[in-house]
Amino acid sequence: MKLVIDTDVGIDDAIALLMVLAYPELNLQAITAVAGNVSIDKVLHNIAVVLDVAGAPAIPIYRGCAQTLRRRLPDDAAHIHGEDGLAGLAQVATTRPVESGHASLALTDLARQFSGDLTLLTLGPLTNLALAIRLDPTFLSHLHRLVVMGGAVEARGNMTAITEFNIGADPEAAKIVFEACQNLDLAIELISWETTLDYAMTYETWRNLIHSDSPTANFVRALTDFCEVRLAPLGYTRLFWPDPLTAAVALEPEIVQREELRFVEVEASLGPARGQTMVDYRPDGVPYSNTRIIRQVDEKRFHQLLRLAINQS
Repeated sequence: MKLVIDTDVGIDDAIALLMVLAYPELNLQAITAVAGNVSIDKVLHNIAVVLDVAGAPAIPIYRGCAQTLRRRLPDDAAHIHGEDGLAGLAQVATTRPVESGHASLALTDLARQFSGDLTLLTLGPLTNLALAIRLDPTFLSHLHRLVVMGGAVEARGNMTAITEFNIGADPEAAKIVFEACQNLDLAIELISWETTLDYAMTYETWRNLIHSDSPTANFVRALTDFCEVRLAPLGYTRLFWPDPLTAAVALEPEIVQREELRFVEVEASLGPARGQTMVDYRPDGVPYSNTRIIRQVDEKRFHQLLRLAINQS
């Protein structure tokens, strides 16, 4: 499998990256950075830190959009991920270089180079993708799969009452991406916030998964401890891993046990519904679809892939 990851590396993005890096027979072509959980400079540094923790070989890293399409800084999630995006663990030096080209140009080039054979996994706001579509309207048609973490398909948001963070951070970009898939055979494989909540786990279950004393496990354990402290005041008693769940679907499409083919559009107005992912559930609604909403996965296999992320068998 040939894969590109577009990410705004925070804590769960880091674990998703570790999962991908540990997966056998995978060709990770590049990692593109986008502002989201933290600023673009911090995202770039965090990508390099995670690659160092994993002992990964050289992988091209591209700088993407520092602002949303409306030319504003997106609301970050430092209150969850820490000021550096990695629970304070990113305060280390790294020598990994950043490529000279822009992430959106890299995406269009890689899509054409591996036309029909490239999976794009997105773990953050969709700004880089929207820009790539504007630069090359045929961009998405070259992809084999587009797997997206984002959206609140039942209006149970985590950014606002009805809005999920990755979509809400740049609704204009998300709107462009979903609309671009309306006239393609490519359907977005969407792992929503609600599906993420369905696979939340207790801290006891998680600690049983990361009982190794490897450097990677110690790194992940520190991330988890930080999450527990930050999430407890918000009323969350379980851990949820949206980006690792999305990475699992990208790596093994057969992990999906139930999905719905639906038409989804994004509200990009400046009103109270801004950033909402609106799903047409009507039997006689929009006569075509653009999204495969992932509803159910093989939980046992998901846990096995989480173990793999921290180098456990």
